[in-house]
Amino acid sequence: MQKGLFNITEAGTTTLIDIKSSRGSLNSVKMTNTHSSTAVTVELFLEDAVARKAYIVVTDIPGKTSLVLNEGLGFDNFNLALKLKVNKGGLSTSTPLSVIMK
Repeated sequence: MQKGLFNITEAGTTTLIDIKSSRGSLNSVKMTNTHSSTAVTVELFLEDAVARKAYIVVTDIPGKTSLVLNEGLGFDNFNLALKLKVNKGGLSTSTPLSVIMK
């Protein structure tokens, strides 16, 4: 079952699953850097209502590379949000960071 699809085209923080959104369980997150050569730095983290963070992964994703996370993704959605922060890298409307959550 599809949970979410995001094409991130600029630097910043994106809320993938907001607090109390009742999105259900999350089995995997796939992040694909579609740029041909420029890496993008990603920070995937959980955040509570007072902005305390717990990081799941902080890494660079090289151009034309995917990162799949499929373990340790369970969290209390009533109290936590899932967020993704990215740097500019080679992001644009034609070369987004594609995120698929299932």
